[in-house]
Amino acid sequence: MKIAELIKKVPELKVRKGDAFTDVEYIWADSRKLSSNDIFVLPEGQTEKLTSFLEEAKNRGVKTVFGSASQLKTKGIEEFPNVLESEGYVGDIHGKIASILAGSPSKRLKVVGITGTNGKTSLTFILFHIATRLGKKCGLIGTVHIRILNEIRDTGYTTPDASSLNLILKEMEERGVEYVFIEMSSHGLKLGRTSGMELQGAAFTNLTQDHLDFHPDMEDYLSSKYKIFQLLESSSLKNKFGIVASDSPGGEALVEKIMEAKLSSPVYLMGKAGEFNFTHVKLSLTGSEFRLHKKEKNLPFIEVRRVKTNLLGNFNVFNVSLAAFISFELGFPWESILEAIENIPTVPGRFQVIPSGDKTRIAVIDYAHTPDALDNILRSCVEIRPKQLICIFGCGGDRDRTKRPLMAKLAEEHSDYVIITSDNPRTEDPGSIIDQIEAGFSRGFKRYETILDRREAIQRGIELLEKDGILVVAGKGHETYQIIGKEKTHFVDYEEVEKAFQKIESDR
Repeated sequence: MKIAELIKKVPELKVRKGDAFTDVEYIWADSRKLSSNDIFVLPEGQTEKLTSFLEEAKNRGVKTVFGSASQLKTKGIEEFPNVLESEGYVGDIHGKIASILAGSPSKRLKVVGITGTNGKTSLTFILFHIATRLGKKCGLIGTVHIRILNEIRDTGYTTPDASSLNLILKEMEERGVEYVFIEMSSHGLKLGRTSGMELQGAAFTNLTQDHLDFHPDMEDYLSSKYKIFQLLESSSLKNKFGIVASDSPGGEALVEKIMEAKLSSPVYLMGKAGEFNFTHVKLSLTGSEFRLHKKEKNLPFIEVRRVKTNLLGNFNVFNVSLAAFISFELGFPWESILEAIENIPTVPGRFQVIPSGDKTRIAVIDYAHTPDALDNILRSCVEIRPKQLICIFGCGGDRDRTKRPLMAKLAEEHSDYVIITSDNPRTEDPGSIIDQIEAGFSRGFKRYETILDRREAIQRGIELLEKDGILVVAGKGHETYQIIGKEKTHFVDYEEVEKAFQKIESDR
């Protein structure tokens, strides 16, 4: 495609220097992936490295660079024949260009985006399961992995960069995928990784404290999540829809933003006053039962359906309910949806239950690494009424420090005993992180201990766990590594739990 043709489709793009009739093939912010006919978009936040990136781009024969006015002052820019400038945010323009040059694959797919602090991974997994059970060809993009039909690829991110994302969608389309369920993180939305995508559906789960090392405040965090509904509004697809969990934290504020913007796209609410809701929840160690409520459009009555699922915990009732309503709006039959959610594969690291060999006790592995997520997981365990509840958790280093004492307070409130340990301390002192967590406990609170080594902490938790008790191991979930300093070593919570169960049973 010629630059001039691209500018017609993306009017925010301007030629600062060069030939508008130059052909371009694709766009990358990663200089290592460039070919000679690609556009090199200058990556943001890496000012000190731009000169070396430009040198690599030049060595690869790249003729066209693109960036903001301030970035284009970098030494070496003048050596490129074509220089493009953006009148808008570079990240958003990057996303739009990537989509166009990839052939706009999202226009021919039914893409459902999920955003929220907690629940994105579980919800996309459940949706993938439902649609696949109904015979649909599906793709999934998220924190744990990318999945194209039956092929699984590991990832190191929640939302890929715009260039990678559109090539993944293009491959999915070429392989016959119909439905794509994608986690849209606040980082991805704010940085423009999803810009230019055509959405069939968008859903919001909740907004609680997290990522305040990236967002300056909660208002910015909310505004970033809101961008998913701006994407929905700009989508040209028919029968598009949005669903907001209005009773969840952040739901009311998001609904206000949607109302103020007067969006024309249909956005439904899941909550007491919404078109969708769930009630009569019964929890046990074998599954969950509840009822789904759906207000009939233009009719004065509510349709109620009884539901059973093998997934445990109140938050999974929420996830399954929201997934059922999204599936309904996608046009799937109710009876098929209800049948599919009776037995849902365990989501890795999300309320992942590991029983002891004699089935008398269980451990629960969960990714809960925010105050709200930890609160949800512990409340769900309390509602199952175990005879004992032990909580093991830590907090990641080089991340939001304000949540550390808040998580301690919640662990104290809900647990019979607490073990504080290391999560991914990264370059922070693990002992200092634990000190900051301990500061959240009440004065005189003694039902806890600190064990720096996570493996030893898990072994200790299993040793203390009594019959009919639950051990919650929170924070790392599906992760297969631990980062201490700058070293990344293999570490999997569920593997350590299984070993600890085996050890204690062999010692008896």
